[in-house]
Amino acid sequence: MKVLLAGCGDLGTRLGLRLVRSGHEVVGARRHPEQLPGSFETLAVDLGNPGDTTIDGIDAVVITLTPDDYSDASYEQTYRRGVEGLISILTSRPKRVILVSSTRVLGSASPGETADEDTVPRPESGPARSLWETENLIRSTFPSASIVRAAGIYGREGSRLVDGVLSGRAVNYRRWTNRIHYRDLIRVLEALLFTSDPPQLLHAADSCPVQLGEVVGFLASSLNVSPPPDLTEESEVGRRIENTRLRHFIGSLDFPTFRDGYRHQLRDPAPARLNLDPPINLV
Repeated sequence: MKVLLAGCGDLGTRLGLRLVRSGHEVVGARRHPEQLPGSFETLAVDLGNPGDTTIDGIDAVVITLTPDDYSDASYEQTYRRGVEGLISILTSRPKRVILVSSTRVLGSASPGETADEDTVPRPESGPARSLWETENLIRSTFPSASIVRAAGIYGREGSRLVDGVLSGRAVNYRRWTNRIHYRDLIRVLEALLFTSDPPQLLHAADSCPVQLGEVVGFLASSLNVSPPPDLTEESEVGRRIENTRLRHFIGSLDFPTFRDGYRHQLRDPAPARLNLDPPINLV
């Protein structure tokens, strides 16, 4: 299989290395592909402004785009315009298309409300609307595509949350959080590539939605530091993501709870992070 990794940053590169080891061809597409592994074919392209770039002979596409920042304009340029550009460079229709979106697309919720794949998104912010528009563009262009809404991706070094606990940065202990270890997310993407009848929508989250106070308390104990201050004036916010469909698809997660994932991260840090685009949703 020849797989195009569109927006081939840290996540896409780690997936691509697994695919190469399994004997597949990988094309890494990004603005500056010079630092991608030598085992990848590369394509230098700005998907938001692809010009007359084209590519043919692709069996599958995995879209792992990364905005430069969290602004409305950056999300629109990266996701909606990036996918429009991707569609324009493909001269033949791939058999399999996978988009990595974000649970952010769901929008606001009552505190502690549970969401699953049947929950109707209410995208109110600019980034959430751009994600929703991109998902709909993928669905209309590739009706059999799979969309993976990732929760907070963690497990790699450089975690903002770990750094925040070490520095004593105050947080809202009552904020509900959801996360997915990067290794479990890569397993999901790989399975979607090779399953004969893949689901069209998955929420990639672990089995332990939890309030942030519990997470920072665990990290502080593990790091042997004092827990960070609580922003006591802030109220309960956030939703819980249900992952039943994900578990039915992939089976047991390698890291079903934040405790499993952070224990592994703190005991056995991931290899030096690839010098690529900054990952989104890191926790």
